[in-house]
Amino acid sequence: MRKFKFSYDRENDDLLVFNPKSKSKGSIELGDIIIDIGQKKEIVGLQLMNASRLIKQLVSGKSLPEIKGILNNLTECKADIKVSNQLAMIRLCLSNGTNEVSPVISVPA
Repeated sequence: MRKFKFSYDRENDDLLVFNPKSKSKGSIELGDIIIDIGQKKEIVGLQLMNASRLIKQLVSGKSLPEIKGILNNLTECKADIKVSNQLAMIRLCLSNGTNEVSPVISVPA
């Protein structure tokens, strides 16, 4: 998994995960998920709107307050992105130092 930079907006519950070394050349919006695509057609960023509720739908075993606690005190974000058979699988690992959550997002490649 590669480390990514992140920014979480508590007021709007938006999580932005990005590679600061890559520039976005375009974006694809799929509901509450915006995927930034780079020059080589690789995923360079990801925005999750209504992040806590979206993550709650993608993982089991964590309550909404637990997820909000992780996002509000986020210290590390890692991502593993794999593309095969026209499907991109994005596995995030979001940690606040003591707790973590690892949602998996599948989108058309």
